[in-house]
Amino acid sequence: MLRLRGGLRQRLIQLASVRGLLFSLAFVGIIWFLIVSNSSSGAGLFGTAVLDRQAFGEQVLTFMPLSMLGLSLLTVVMTTGPTFHFSPNEINFLFTGPFRRQDLIVYKFVAYVAGVTLSSVFVTILVQPDARSILPVFTATLLTLVFVQLNSAVISMAGHALDSSKFARLRWPTIGLLCAIAVATLVYAWATPDIGVFDLLSEFRHSWVGTIILIPYIVFAELFVASSVSDMALWAFVAMFINAALLRAVIVLDARTTDRSLAENARLSNRWERIKQGGSFWATERTEVRSVRRAPVLDGLGPIAMRQALNALRNSLKLIIVFAGLAACIAPVSSALGAPVTQAQTLMIIYVFIAFILPRNMICDFRGDLSRMEIYKTLPIAPWRICAGQLVVQTLLAYGITLVVIASALVVEESITPQVALVLVAFALPLTFLIYTVENTVHLLFPTKLVAMGRADFEFLGRSIVEFIAKTIFVFAAITASIAVGLAALKIMGTTLVLPGLASWLTLTLIGLLTFVALQYAFRRFAVAETID
Repeated sequence: MLRLRGGLRQRLIQLASVRGLLFSLAFVGIIWFLIVSNSSSGAGLFGTAVLDRQAFGEQVLTFMPLSMLGLSLLTVVMTTGPTFHFSPNEINFLFTGPFRRQDLIVYKFVAYVAGVTLSSVFVTILVQPDARSILPVFTATLLTLVFVQLNSAVISMAGHALDSSKFARLRWPTIGLLCAIAVATLVYAWATPDIGVFDLLSEFRHSWVGTIILIPYIVFAELFVASSVSDMALWAFVAMFINAALLRAVIVLDARTTDRSLAENARLSNRWERIKQGGSFWATERTEVRSVRRAPVLDGLGPIAMRQALNALRNSLKLIIVFAGLAACIAPVSSALGAPVTQAQTLMIIYVFIAFILPRNMICDFRGDLSRMEIYKTLPIAPWRICAGQLVVQTLLAYGITLVVIASALVVEESITPQVALVLVAFALPLTFLIYTVENTVHLLFPTKLVAMGRADFEFLGRSIVEFIAKTIFVFAAITASIAVGLAALKIMGTTLVLPGLASWLTLTLIGLLTFVALQYAFRRFAVAETID
């Protein structure tokens, strides 16, 4: 209750400021717009896929258990801290109180459920046109999100518990065997024209082995497609029983990993302190890779770029690999779902992935160096070289992940020919440069925290959405201008496409360079003494 009251007071303080009120209103307005647009269109988030509810239900029962298993494993892979994180204040206040360890775990679980309830409300509101009733969607979403968190916690804690046992030596052979099976499956699907990856996954899901492995996940899929109130009540009871059993398993496993959990909490607290200074959560993980003895100078640009490259390799390598894997899956998944990458909806998803998700998580530029800005300000280096050194690694990393998307589309989509792929490769570089130049310019002009302070930080959510929309408008305006120049050149020069394409590419590059000039201005006017809240 103290935590709830403190969170409410913090939100009210945010609303009391003009900036917090504006961003909160913007966030609520965008949510309202999505609700109204979904309701007025009648298609909902799933478009025409929900017209045949029986076929849609069969797809949910087939692929949702597999997706939930993959989501749980992805959560384990991307989690770098303790399963349940206690802040320094919670450690000082609660660990010295008359509470058992299992009481503290239940307290953290209840706090998580409170946040998930809010997320479930948002999901329910957005999918309302696709659902027959609100209550089943809310119940299924809430229980499923709780299950994914508890299931991931059990898997992670079980792995920690096995670290000190004789079974620890079997971890990497098991991981290697699973990877070999996955690769063999992909090769088999590639070599067999009549069988695809989704066909193999469907066969595995309906086999007796897959059914046994996926029994807990099937329960939640049945909960989503329940056709009556009695069926929903039955599956909801089973789902709550599974969640209760997982919570009990978490408490038992926590007793065996308490020391490691305390050490992880101390390490994570130090990382949060750096986050408040402008860093990102992912860019604070310590790993070791071989360095170089001397970086190329390039009049001061080289050492800055080399530092960001080493920062990416040492701190964000796991995240880069995960995002590259996700990029490789976009085209195959969209093609299997009947939405090729040439459709507007799929292109928008790819854009959100490249222009919103990647910049928010993979940070190797000014946004992660706000605590070092005083050093950069005093360097005897031209500002444009400092800005270029900050951007080059971030741009190339994002460009590499974009190339993975293009390569997967070239393999999967027949409409993406090698010539089209080469054009996309050429235009992806200036577009990526433009996106990250705008991202850094806005951040230097209006510095702010990069992570939300709590699940219901509406000021952060509102600002993130408003900034993304503003950046999208600017990027789309640049793309429109380059297309207009290309069409004008095509009208003047005739049927050849090479020179109009070159004119369009040069226009987009020129806009990126002009934005880079604005980035230099933002760097010059950045006041080190400004408070970043």
